[in-house]
Amino acid sequence: MNNNNYGIYVHIPFCKARCGYCAFSSCCDYELQEAYFCKLFQEIDRASDLSAPITTIYLGGGTPSSVDVKYLDGLFARLTSRFDLSRVAEVTAECNPESVTDELLACLERNGVNRLSFGLQSVNDDTLARIGRVHSYADFEAAVQLARKYGFDNINADLILGLPESAEDFRRSVETVANLPLAHVSVYALELHEGSPLYRLCNEQYPYTDDQLADMYDYAVATLAACGFARYETSNFAREGRRCRHNLNYWTEGRYYAFGAAASGFVGDVRYTNPFSVTDYLASPLECLRGECQTLGISEQANEFVMLGLRLDDGVSLAEFADRYGCEFFTFFPNAAALAERGFLAVERGFVKLPTEKFYIANSILCELLTDIS
Repeated sequence: MNNNNYGIYVHIPFCKARCGYCAFSSCCDYELQEAYFCKLFQEIDRASDLSAPITTIYLGGGTPSSVDVKYLDGLFARLTSRFDLSRVAEVTAECNPESVTDELLACLERNGVNRLSFGLQSVNDDTLARIGRVHSYADFEAAVQLARKYGFDNINADLILGLPESAEDFRRSVETVANLPLAHVSVYALELHEGSPLYRLCNEQYPYTDDQLADMYDYAVATLAACGFARYETSNFAREGRRCRHNLNYWTEGRYYAFGAAASGFVGDVRYTNPFSVTDYLASPLECLRGECQTLGISEQANEFVMLGLRLDDGVSLAEFADRYGCEFFTFFPNAAALAERGFLAVERGFVKLPTEKFYIANSILCELLTDIS
C-alpha cells in the first residue's frame, strides 16, 4: 500500500453567522474558543502512530480565519511538536473575506500557511445576503488584495452552483472570478436539505431543472478553461501546478489524521469520526473521541479508490491499482470491460477514466462497476 505520506485536517468550527445552506459542524458562540482549543490540543497530544511524514495540512471549518490568532499560533506549535512536518509542501487555511486582517495574515505567514481558500460563493451581494453570508463582494476583493500584499499567491475561491439567484447571476460570478488573480477555483453544487432555510426559497422561486444546472456547470467549465483554469476534479479547477494537494490525497485514497468536532480521519486501515457538534465534542472524554471507527478491508479500499479516482479528470492509474491491491483493475471489476466496450469507461495512457460526456451519469456507471462487498 502506498500510504507513506499523511495529511492533517483540523476542524475549526467557529463562525460569525450560520449560512442558510450549511450542513457542517459550526458554532457561533466564541466564548467556547478557549475550551475548544484546549480540547483540540489534548486530542493532538494523544495522537499515536506518528512515524509517517506529513505532506499537507488543512484548516477547515467553520471559519478558521475568525478565531483569535493566539489559538492558531498554539495550534501550529502543537502540530510541530507532535508530527514530522519537514516534508510539508502545502498548508491551507480556509478564510471568509470579512475576517481577513493584517493580524491574521501575519499569523498565517509566520506559521507556514502557503494556500488560502476563500468562501466567496457568489459575486452578487443580493445573493450573499439571501444565503446568510456576512461579507460583500467588495470585502472579498479587499481580502485578496491584502493577502497578495503578504505574499500569498496560491489562493482559491469557492463558488456555489444552484443558489437562489438567476442563471445570469451565476454566469457573472464565474466570469468575474475567472479573470481574477487566483490560482484555483472550486464550483460546488448546492445541496438542499429539507427544512433548511433555503429549501423552500430555492424550490419555490428558483426551481432549476437538472438540465439547467448542467448547462450552468458546462458554462463554468468552458469559461474557466478559457482563462487558464483546467478542471482536474469534478468541482475543482486549477492553473498549472496549483492543484490542491491535500484534496488530491483524499481523492487518491490517501491517509490523513483529523482533529476537532466532526473531523474524519483515515489512519492505516481505520477510518474514524469525532462527535459532530461542538458541545458533544467538548463533553466527550478524550478516550471516547474517534468513537465511530470502521476498519476497511482491501475490497472496500479498492472500491473507494476507484469511486474517488473516477471524479478526477486523470482517472485511475491501472499500474497503481494493481500495486495497491494486488489485482488487475479489469479482473477486480468484472463489469469494467463491458462498460468500456459500451463507451462508459475509457482507457488512455495507462489510466481508466470517465469520458467527459459521461460525467452526468457517473453515479449510474459506478453502481454498475463497483464490486458488491455486502
